[in-house]
Amino acid sequence: MSAPPAILRVAAAQLPATRLAEGPRALALIDTAIAEAAARGVDLLVLPEGAYPSYYLPGVAEFRTAGVMPNREFLAWLSERARRHHMHLICGYIEDQGDCLCNAAVLVDDAGEVVGIARKSFLWGDDNRVFRPGDRLGVFDTRIGRLGIAICADVRAPETTAGLAALGAQFIAVPTCWVNVKRRPGEYYNPQPDFLIEARGLEIGVPFVCANKFGVETDTLSYCGFSLITDADARVLAKAPPDAPALLCAEIQPTRSRMPAIPAWTRLRLFDSAPAEEAAVEADEPVRIAAIPSASLIHADGGMDLLRRLAAGGVVAAVSALPSMAAADDVALLARTLGIELVGYAEPERMRLAAFGGYAALSGDDVRSFAPARALSLDGAAVLFVIHPPDALPLLRARAVENRVVLAAAGAETACIIGPDGAVLAQTASNPCEPVAATVDLTSVRDKIVFPGTHIFEQRKPRAYAAAFGEPTQASV
Repeated sequence: MSAPPAILRVAAAQLPATRLAEGPRALALIDTAIAEAAARGVDLLVLPEGAYPSYYLPGVAEFRTAGVMPNREFLAWLSERARRHHMHLICGYIEDQGDCLCNAAVLVDDAGEVVGIARKSFLWGDDNRVFRPGDRLGVFDTRIGRLGIAICADVRAPETTAGLAALGAQFIAVPTCWVNVKRRPGEYYNPQPDFLIEARGLEIGVPFVCANKFGVETDTLSYCGFSLITDADARVLAKAPPDAPALLCAEIQPTRSRMPAIPAWTRLRLFDSAPAEEAAVEADEPVRIAAIPSASLIHADGGMDLLRRLAAGGVVAAVSALPSMAAADDVALLARTLGIELVGYAEPERMRLAAFGGYAALSGDDVRSFAPARALSLDGAAVLFVIHPPDALPLLRARAVENRVVLAAAGAETACIIGPDGAVLAQTASNPCEPVAATVDLTSVRDKIVFPGTHIFEQRKPRAYAAAFGEPTQASV
């Protein structure tokens, strides 16, 4: 195969929602998007998850009696258009394997050949009712480079995109149906376009091309739009509105991943098929946690007055960024006399216990990789304290939401606290050296169900991740 071009022109088609009975309309929408992308001279067009015929299915029997074009005919239909327009296509569709259905995406090259099919492995909500999950990661060699495919909620599992990068993916396509989690008319939100795609780009350093739907598909299911294309530095090159069709076009450069190495101490846990430990939470009532820029402790004559004020405000745990383990131990002793568990020095590789529950202390470098936070959360950590965090808030929000833990981070002059849904609860602003605090309900961290039927740890596929990273799967005994 010839060397891929240095620069690719890619497109993401944001299409309106279609229902199962609207197969002909879905085909027409796909056909129009392909023709428009061809007119713009793109090398690759990415279409949404379930672009044909729909994403939501009432059931397997209903799908098979809906008059949907058989898979073989649909793939031939796509192939003809890819060949005619000399363009690579990725399209989400429902794959009928006879004994099951899969939520799939097909990659067709510019000669009309089916290069491969990726199957969604991280099933979301009603996916679990009608689809069989995929059991491997989809990376394919093409004339335009080595391409990874992650379908919608697959991006929620950091192992998936990291695994694609480990398998050599130079850019990642995301056919998706990002659900709008807002309920008021005119409001749109989903964590993936808000910060999670950016975080994945920062982690692995390759471009992303994400194609979503917009509009209402059922009485309880609507989409948030916001299709987007990012470059290898996670900068947004193009982004669609939340409520209208769009064909995003941009130029990207396929890139070798710059993903940090996965620490050896995390590998056994990450590739172990054993269930996750329940989050270690001792406090039945909400607790108050603080993040203290180290400059505020230094300027406070040892920090005793500051710690007294925090204790008076109900703070029971805090993080700060102290210069050495000895300094951290000294301040922690002062804090403990006031009833505050203070973490001031990173000590990865183990979880510790306090009166409020289990926690881990990580450095900024530790959270650049998904692995340390993931391994410790699988072992039951409820709170992650980060010392000297990277200047990349999306990464910190990703570590909280992908593990459903509370995260508190402190540097020399800045600090933040993030909830298990990725929301920023507190953050230094106009006075960067001031501590911040937030009240958090750690009992919510025990619940790893992010959507009905969707448990973030039970959805993991350790065998697929182990294969991607060249590791033997650890079978539970």
